[in-house]
Amino acid sequence: MKSSIMAVFDLDGTIIVGRSIENSFIKYLLKERKLKTNNIFNSIAYYLKKVWKDPVEAVKRNKMYLKGIRIKEVDLWVEEFMREKAKELISPKVVDLIKHHKNIGHITVLITGDIKILVDPLPFNQFFDYVYTAGLETADGIYTGHIKGRHYYGRSKTDLVMQLASKLCADLSQSYCYANSKSDIDLMSVFGYPVAVTPDRHLKKAVLMHKWKVFE
Repeated sequence: MKSSIMAVFDLDGTIIVGRSIENSFIKYLLKERKLKTNNIFNSIAYYLKKVWKDPVEAVKRNKMYLKGIRIKEVDLWVEEFMREKAKELISPKVVDLIKHHKNIGHITVLITGDIKILVDPLPFNQFFDYVYTAGLETADGIYTGHIKGRHYYGRSKTDLVMQLASKLCADLSQSYCYANSKSDIDLMSVFGYPVAVTPDRHLKKAVLMHKWKVFE
């Protein structure tokens, strides 16, 4: 049986221009004064509590700015944010690249630590065969500020890709990975065709060392 070929994409800094879509969302909420003082305090307090023992937990998994807010209210915020900001945050060149892989029969995969409520409305999701995001924990229709389930960051992305490749009989030596940061170096290393998209300084060093391609 012929092996499949995968094309795996990161989101922030790869398809999304800039630091992250969630960072842009939070800036929007602050600008529009939708977050209350206690929401901001919750986020800062959680960061200070966790940062010394687990910086990833303190920053990447810190959703305390949504703690105590109803799902329906946040849904409206997301809808407004997407209507005003989504288009300017998306790289058309990378979306065209996703379409290309899809059109030539590659299995297209999006893996991101970003929260599901911000990823699901993005207009390019239709070009992915598989989308993996972070869920948010809720209780009685209200967000708790915690992630629910797996959070795809660093090594967990690599583990997921290995499981998915086995399930789909995909040949990683013939597959592609597009990412932008230090945290994705481990992931990119298992692919035959790793490609850096607007790489950070740490990834630039890996690109030079391994002679990986850069998408511009």
